[in-house]
Amino acid sequence: MRRDEPAGEAATTDALARWIASIDDRAVSPAAFEWARHALLDWLAVTVAARDEPLVGMLFDEYADADGPCTVVGRRQGLRALDAALVNGAAGHALDYDDVAARMVGHPTVPVAPAALAEAESLGADGRALLRAIVVGHQIESEIGSAMGQSHYARGFHVTGTVGTFGAAAACANLRRLDAPTTRHALGLAAAQAAGLKSMFGTMAKPLHAGKAAMNGALAARLAARGFTANDSAIECPQGFIDTQAPEPGPPVAAVDTSAGFAIERTLFKYHAACYLTHSTIEAVRRLRTDHGVSLDDLESMTVSVAGNQRGVCDIEDPRSGLAVKFSIKHLAALALDGADTASLGLYDDATARDERIGAARRRVELETARRPDRDVAVVTLTTRDGRRLEASANVAVPATDPAAQWTRLVDKARSIAVPVMGEARFERMVEAVRELERAPDLASLTETLR
Repeated sequence: MRRDEPAGEAATTDALARWIASIDDRAVSPAAFEWARHALLDWLAVTVAARDEPLVGMLFDEYADADGPCTVVGRRQGLRALDAALVNGAAGHALDYDDVAARMVGHPTVPVAPAALAEAESLGADGRALLRAIVVGHQIESEIGSAMGQSHYARGFHVTGTVGTFGAAAACANLRRLDAPTTRHALGLAAAQAAGLKSMFGTMAKPLHAGKAAMNGALAARLAARGFTANDSAIECPQGFIDTQAPEPGPPVAAVDTSAGFAIERTLFKYHAACYLTHSTIEAVRRLRTDHGVSLDDLESMTVSVAGNQRGVCDIEDPRSGLAVKFSIKHLAALALDGADTASLGLYDDATARDERIGAARRRVELETARRPDRDVAVVTLTTRDGRRLEASANVAVPATDPAAQWTRLVDKARSIAVPVMGEARFERMVEAVRELERAPDLASLTETLR
């Protein structure tokens, strides 16, 4: 098989590879660059905030014997590129506070940004190239996520780990300016390594998925650049990625169309430090508190009606740890009704999981599956002790329409979680470095704030 020819009818792989290879700075819109800055700032903040998480320390210690030139967020010592991508990727997902994407059905930035940052540092790339790579990675994740359909996630795969591997590979292939035939092999190598299971949610293995996606995607691009081959129709071929992992796939990708905007412009940012699928429920309960002046003391019973995609993911019945609380709709509904600050990282500790008052309230919450056109809506019905029946709904899966306001909100979120770790002065320098990244000739002004 010649490296410059697709094997068989490589429609999807070839279409994606040609697009990845063709995108340069001129092809990326100002809006996409702006959203890439937002995504990068948010990822950096949640990664800084996770510096002292046990899983991050374990991973760093595992690779600490091999010093390298690439930045590990929150550490003075650098690591080799692939090792840095792994540690930074896992750290960025350790708090489950990073962004999400509807088309991908997962977390788009956390596999892409750490791979792109390590690769950009290795190549001596400028700030604009790093942002472009993040845009490219997001786009490929959304395209492949759409092609996989809902059945991939429903079958039990963690999309951040699986599809995220392709996003990381695409970002790194674009940074390396690989041609289309070589990029097809990079995508094939990504397919060979893509992995992640939803059964790991609530454990340290979930953020490991993100780190491995970043590491494996970067490795795929690096090996392809050396001439390492793979099936270059691996996404859509028989026994390929879609065939084996998506029982009911979506439409195949014939071409990448960004005429209505890039995928990154539909990124959804998290403002509660729990699984994103719980956020609509949290917001609906908060509306009940605000609109009706109710609290946990008024609770007789509550019914939370959500789509089936939220069952088996964030419906842990009896959370025993702070991490498990992030995946318990019932526990979070009780906390929200009690007025707890669900944006606070400190809320998600083992004491919260063991809180008897919240646990007793949680047992009065019923979770039911609803079939409705919009799978992101949560409807909460509260029966009060004095006999009132109150209802509220919410849908957080709506991208922002005011980027300037979104930037302000993201800076506020970042400040609240990153300043306790890195200090106010260094935080302000980090924000300014991200703000000015498009004009930066290298990444030094950014990376010096991260170590």
